[in-house]
Amino acid sequence: METLNWIGELSIGVEALDREHRVLAQAIDELHSAVMKDDQRSLIGPLLRKVVDITRSHFSSEEAMMTAEKYPGLVLHLFKHQDLLQQVEALAARVKRGGFTLNEHWLIFLRDWFSAHIQDDDLQFATWLNDSGKR
Repeated sequence: METLNWIGELSIGVEALDREHRVLAQAIDELHSAVMKDDQRSLIGPLLRKVVDITRSHFSSEEAMMTAEKYPGLVLHLFKHQDLLQQVEALAARVKRGGFTLNEHWLIFLRDWFSAHIQDDDLQFATWLNDSGKR
C-alpha cells in the first residue's frame, strides 16, 4: 500500500486547511508505518487515537470556516464528516478493547477516504470560496 505522502494534488488553495491536511496526512502515514512494522504494534492504538483527534479538530475548524462563510454545501459536508468520525471512533474503540488488529484494509480506507474527500468535497468548498470572491 502506498502511503499518503503530501502532494500538490491534495492542496486546495486554502492555506489554513492545507496546513491541517498536511498534519493529518502525516499522522495517517505514521499509523501506516506502525501497522506495517510488527515491532511497533504497541504504538497502533495511540497513533490511531492521534489520527482520530487530529481529524476531529480539523473537521471542527473546517466546519467553523464553512459556517462563517455561509457555505451552501455545509450540511452534506457535515454528514460526511460525521460518518467518517463514527467509523474511525468505532475502529479506535475496537483496537483499544483488544482482540482486533488494524490491517492494511483499514489503512487503505483511511488513505482513500482522506484523498477523495480533499480532492472532491474540500476542493468544492475552496472553489466556491474563490468563485464567490471570499478568498
